[in-house]
Amino acid sequence: MGGLYDAKLKTRHTVVNGQRLYFDETGAQLFGNWIKWFLLTIITFGIYGFWLNIKMEQWIVKHT
Repeated sequence: MGGLYDAKLKTRHTVVNGQRLYFDETGAQLFGNWIKWFLLTIITFGIYGFWLNIKMEQWIVKHT
């Protein structure tokens, strides 16, 4: 997982079709999602942990 700083850095330096990408989320919003994902992992006895990387990438793409 790259994390929030990596996502902002990558999007800031990426140009697609002549337009620079922009990342529009904050660390506080990511923290809220981490709490939700952590609770789901505990409730499912760690099974949800296999999908955490996918969920993180989906969140980054959604806000880019």
